[in-house]
Amino acid sequence: MCGMATPDGDPTRHLQKLAALVTQRRVALGFASKEAAADACGISHTTYRKIEGTETAAPSRVRDSTYAKLDVGFGFRPGSTKAVADGVSDSITLGDGTQLIEGGQIRDFSRLEEEVDRAFTISAQLTAPHLTLSEAKALKDEMFKELRARGVLKEE
Repeated sequence: MCGMATPDGDPTRHLQKLAALVTQRRVALGFASKEAAADACGISHTTYRKIEGTETAAPSRVRDSTYAKLDVGFGFRPGSTKAVADGVSDSITLGDGTQLIEGGQIRDFSRLEEEVDRAFTISAQLTAPHLTLSEAKALKDEMFKELRARGVLKEE
């Protein structure tokens, strides 16, 4: 399953990842400040700053009910923020199915797979014209298998 991670026992890293994802989403939603985002989620300003952290304080754990409010206020699927904080997920899923990942988001996995397929075909033709059709297909199949194993593409 995309976005799933094995808990590695590093709660600080999990909270930093969550802070990065929440900050990314806050900016995408157009909230100019942490306070405006907190108000939209029904969370106190102090508690919200615990989630994103500040210049002088690292992100810290909050109550599960606060994560639930953040999920609703930011349009995340229920349980998404807690899953990242717990270290069982590397991404947050939005209500529309978009995967929010550190540094970006993947909107449509089926389109991503189509584009990767097309890019592979063109690249293979340009760089390895000696490959037979069956060799190129086998190579492409292995590449997709690896991308699915890494969680970049959804499992079929």
